[in-house]
Amino acid sequence: MPNKTSDNQYKIKTKPSKYAHFMQAYKIRTPKYKFYLERGGDEGDPIILLIMGLGAQSLVWSNLFCQELINSGYQVIRFDNRDIGKSSKLKHKNKLTKEYKSVSKKLALLSRFKLGLPLHIEEDSIPYTLFDMTEDVHQLLNALKIEKCHVIGMSMGGMIAQILAAEHPDRVDKLGLLATSNNKPFLPPPRIDALRALTKPIPETKDATEIIENNLNLQRVIASPDFFDEKRALKRTKLLYNRRFYPIGVSRQLLALLATGSLVNIDKKIKQPTLIVHGSKDRLLPPAHGHSLSRTIPHADFKLIPGLGHDIPDTLARYLADLFAEHFR
Repeated sequence: MPNKTSDNQYKIKTKPSKYAHFMQAYKIRTPKYKFYLERGGDEGDPIILLIMGLGAQSLVWSNLFCQELINSGYQVIRFDNRDIGKSSKLKHKNKLTKEYKSVSKKLALLSRFKLGLPLHIEEDSIPYTLFDMTEDVHQLLNALKIEKCHVIGMSMGGMIAQILAAEHPDRVDKLGLLATSNNKPFLPPPRIDALRALTKPIPETKDATEIIENNLNLQRVIASPDFFDEKRALKRTKLLYNRRFYPIGVSRQLLALLATGSLVNIDKKIKQPTLIVHGSKDRLLPPAHGHSLSRTIPHADFKLIPGLGHDIPDTLARYLADLFAEHFR
């Protein structure tokens, strides 16, 4: 039977997760939004908060990766960001995020973003920024009464993690960054095949097979080329589609990323010991993005993983989890 707790600001419901037998599912209402998260591990163990990237549901932090962190003596929390998965979907009347589905709009904004140029977007056209998404994380920590924890952020989630560490240093113990960037101008763009997959129009069809194939193709392009498992990827893509398919949320998150811009000045404020892990075969954010972070964050170590792309393949999940577990000791 689900458990319920509440105070004046937050309401929490818990029950066993149907996605991982070793985790509990939480529904949390903060002052503004509702969030879905899962938590596993022994009470009293140090906590690792996992922040996932653009358009990715919390389950992209694989059970294998989470279980290995738990086996290493940590509690693990993974959650759906706003506009994704089972968390709140925002209502925003402006047409920009719908227009943004077009290839030309995406390429124009991405090009200006990479060059460090103004996006020429009216402020009221931007639903939110990564700073707002960081405040979501801050509110989740408050709701769960977590004073301080370790944090791992991947891709866009790594950008949110950087802001959290800099703006709320008392809440972040040590920091882990995976396949992410500080969006410094003039860093290498995605490889052309990854860029095509990223900017491909979202299918207008309601046909599940076509939508799943479209999502699977993006994974084929950005995943670790030597470790990509087609059958496992298809199974996970179907699971995520059936759990919640919400493409306009992906567009809004990408617009939030672009509107936030460079995090170089944020990085200079990060005082926590930081481990930056990047793949040599990352076609979405080439390794120069990880190197840029390591040069900007004061107390950072950098590790380049041969063969790793923009994903956490099962073949490397335990190894990657062990790297972060050791860093957090």
